[in-house]
Amino acid sequence: MNLLYRILINLIASLLPSIGVFNKRVKRFLELRKDTFNKISSSINSRDNHIWFHAASLGEYELAVPLILKLKKKFNYKIILTFFSDSGFKLKKRISEIDYTFYLPLDTKTNSQKFIKIINPCISVFVKSEIWPNYIDELHHHGSKKYLIEANFKKTDWYFNFFNSWIRNKIKTFDKIFVQDQNSKHVLNENEINNVEIVGSLKIDRVKLQLNLNNRIDKFEELSKNKKIIVCGSTWKEDEEIITEYIKKNNHEDLFWIIAPHNTSNDNLKRIKHNFSVPVSYFSDEKIQSNILLVDTIGDLKKLYSYCKIAYIGGGMGNTGLHNILEACVFDIPVVIGKNYKKFLESVDLVNKGGVISIRNQIEFNNQFDKLISDGNYRQKLSKIISKYLKNRTGASDRIIKSISL
Repeated sequence: MNLLYRILINLIASLLPSIGVFNKRVKRFLELRKDTFNKISSSINSRDNHIWFHAASLGEYELAVPLILKLKKKFNYKIILTFFSDSGFKLKKRISEIDYTFYLPLDTKTNSQKFIKIINPCISVFVKSEIWPNYIDELHHHGSKKYLIEANFKKTDWYFNFFNSWIRNKIKTFDKIFVQDQNSKHVLNENEINNVEIVGSLKIDRVKLQLNLNNRIDKFEELSKNKKIIVCGSTWKEDEEIITEYIKKNNHEDLFWIIAPHNTSNDNLKRIKHNFSVPVSYFSDEKIQSNILLVDTIGDLKKLYSYCKIAYIGGGMGNTGLHNILEACVFDIPVVIGKNYKKFLESVDLVNKGGVISIRNQIEFNNQFDKLISDGNYRQKLSKIISKYLKNRTGASDRIIKSISL
């Protein structure tokens, strides 16, 4: 199967240029990797010591930030970051803790040999499910320490079927696999993969970093003293339908509603705005002139959570995927989510503990928000549950750093 994989990945590599003529996404994939090895060779100093992090996209990179900061402090090595998609690369100027950022070349044997020879990493860290066989093989031959972080495995994962012992053998070569929970460890152990340590999720360490940043937004300083601010973050159409229906009947003077849609395109913002018969302001407006505000910018949502009394996190009413609830939870505020949340461990935990409220329909949304808005003791009860949960689960990056060595 290993030989078959190498044949297939080489075949894919040879076909991509032809496919790219008709497919814009494939064309962009190739354009982004054009002349990659020359760019890498001309950028890095081969005499420096390097730690290589690979993440599929921006979301996976974000999880690794606490560990990156600690590794850089511990070893003072240069950090090389690679992405598979372009979502992270677009924001590379905002990634101050990284020394070099590149796209990962396709996982052919030739590419992996050339890439590892150039960057010469002392330590290599893969985030979540980024397991690339040829790169793992080459790192093994190179003698670089290899780690998999934020790993989460299930019995049904393709690695564990009868035909895929070859990929399980690759996974066994990691010096350590840091998993989020006991179930993942059990699945790996059942498959004779024992280089495993349970450390919890880096998500909590990552959101905790936000508390050390400047979260001030001048226009909300005075506003937050006089009104209850409610933030509905990363919403989709299914979320917005129940949110707007409630606001229409509860647009009281002491409430201030902020809707931060996942899609900030002009067309989508206009669609949401037209659902209201009252004035609606935009975050980018110089002055706020209504009790309803649409966020038309990117990168401000985390700060906005610091001002609110209640948060609704979108993505759970439909099938698009629940957004990261911890970005709001870190400020110890009550959080409401939709019905589809069971893919996320922290969401399941906090719903079971009663700190996060899951609603299934308009009636449940109305009932919960009526209670949250009117009952300060109820809000405080939920906040305490969230605060205790986060406190007990902080420190995954500290546990990992103790196990990483040269």
